[in-house]
Amino acid sequence: MTTRIGIDTGGTFTDVVRWSPRGVRVHKLPSTPDDPARAVLAGIAAVREHPHEPVDVVHGTTVGLNAVLTGNLARTVFVTNRGFEDLIEIGRQERLDLYALEPDRAAPPVPRRLRVGVDCRRGADAVLRALTAREVARAVAAVRRLRPQAVAIGLLHAPADPRDERRLAAALRRALPGVPVTCSAELWPAFGEYERFCAAILNAAIAPVVGGYTQRLLAGLGCGRLRFLRSSLGILPPDEAAGFPARAMFSGPAGGVLAANALRRRLGERQLVAFDMGGTSADVCLCADTGAEGGSTIAGLPLPLPSVPVHTVGCGGGSIAYADAGGALRVGPESAGADPGPACYGRGHEPTVTDAHLVLGHLGADTLLQGTLPVDVDAAVRAVERLAKTVGLGTAALARGMLAIADATMARAILGITAERAVDPAGLPLVAYGGAGGLHAAGLLQRLGMPRAILAPHAGAFSALGLALAGESVEASVAVREPLTPASLARLQRLGRDLLRQAADRLGRGQGRGRVEAFVRHVGQGNSLRLPLRPGLAAQFAREHERRYGFRAAAPIEVVGLTARAETAGRAFPAVPLPAARARPPRRERRGPLGDRVAVVQRQELGPRPLDGPLVVEEATATTLVPMGFSVQATAYGLVLQPRRAAD
Repeated sequence: MTTRIGIDTGGTFTDVVRWSPRGVRVHKLPSTPDDPARAVLAGIAAVREHPHEPVDVVHGTTVGLNAVLTGNLARTVFVTNRGFEDLIEIGRQERLDLYALEPDRAAPPVPRRLRVGVDCRRGADAVLRALTAREVARAVAAVRRLRPQAVAIGLLHAPADPRDERRLAAALRRALPGVPVTCSAELWPAFGEYERFCAAILNAAIAPVVGGYTQRLLAGLGCGRLRFLRSSLGILPPDEAAGFPARAMFSGPAGGVLAANALRRRLGERQLVAFDMGGTSADVCLCADTGAEGGSTIAGLPLPLPSVPVHTVGCGGGSIAYADAGGALRVGPESAGADPGPACYGRGHEPTVTDAHLVLGHLGADTLLQGTLPVDVDAAVRAVERLAKTVGLGTAALARGMLAIADATMARAILGITAERAVDPAGLPLVAYGGAGGLHAAGLLQRLGMPRAILAPHAGAFSALGLALAGESVEASVAVREPLTPASLARLQRLGRDLLRQAADRLGRGQGRGRVEAFVRHVGQGNSLRLPLRPGLAAQFAREHERRYGFRAAAPIEVVGLTARAETAGRAFPAVPLPAARARPPRRERRGPLGDRVAVVQRQELGPRPLDGPLVVEEATATTLVPMGFSVQATAYGLVLQPRRAAD
């Protein structure tokens, strides 16, 4: 069996997990923001048995996402119907900030001069103005004059009949060999031209960036193969990843969600909250068996492709603390990143969340990566002291305030993802991972009333572990517009079975599993709910609509799209061996820089017997803080942290 390597690139660290039948090996190294491929290749080399060992690399990357956020995109030309060139700028009549006197709108990544109108028009069920060969030639010539690095094509009603988009794409590919061309109806065959056009433009604009990055990795990989995780979980086939890189836009955070779901199934939980706190940001996600959702927003632009519902806030170990114009203490979203990093790294001077933990003794000089990443405790204290004098607090009080603000920011994020789905977080366990997740898990339990936290094995590289555990997946979608009746439901189920067969054939695996989902809404609604396509769909929609929005409507119901997913089961979540049940974990004392005495225990020394706080649990890639009033114990699938009253 080929060795699987999962790699997750973060803003501060690049995490590598080598999975084989002999076990799991974790390697962590600083990211290289100027060229993430350098750290990825160095990580692969570090876990390979020899340079020519065949490996199956599954990569979670934010290269495409970062390109959108920073505006580092390819020069993209957008081809659409004449008269509709400005549709992507007009957008929807939505006001995201109701109280802004001068609201700001996201500018589309294709300026007006790079939009080409084509004289053709299809309706929902008829050709209104045919696309002629002469018009195709004129459009191709116009695009060539603009010297594009990528082309996106979006025509009205293309999901109902994509032939015009395909004709234009074929002509452009002949005229511009090597220039990636994206057809909107192939990327996302769904109604809603604004969202579909934006998705096509974003996909085209990141294709050269992701393609160049992929080529650099393949050139250095040698013997093996490289694949990406789709944003809706499951490994993308290589040809799909090359043509539609936007489907892997959130592959990095998706790796952690995949691992959290695998752990959830091992624990027998119906729902839980995944909480990933790294060096730059914190990601939260409500994990359940409902699958991916219908899209997200990037830099103010819609990306309607299926993705796990991850919510990200700018709060990580490297988040910088400062005093605002009114003298109030703030934390993030600006981060010190990998370079210069927190003040304790010795290159920066701004106080960060990591520095606050060092000041309070939660981290020690030899904690990070078991001492292989040396830190300067005195530099952390000096950075926090400087800010403390500015805001008029003591050093320890300021450090505690920084951590409280960080906890409040992440608690709001968890409330956001649960409240909008009508779920009370007080009844859900928290799976905490990332290098800093365990340091803040207890604070989140206290703020939200959650019953317990599971500190995942290999917590500092948990997303990379999810990538190493991932199975294969293929998705197929089609736009429909059917009033939901018993007769139409039967037709839709037949169409769904055909879609699932197409996806299974592309998957090429005889032992795959699959599901079909429908996008359902009331007639006249703008958004739809994604539900399993099965008998009783109307009643299921009414119940879910009431749960989500608090009411049932009398308006007719329609189905506006189907999607089928074929997949193979991923690897099972690996159990962790425990020491003998009677062995009491050894304890040792050390002083924090401000004179506090901190009890420290190594994670591998913990057994199933609960151990009461206050103490700190250290491991190779993460640290867990167990405050007074909490207890911690080891299980085969992670540490369990809970309020002591719940443990009694």
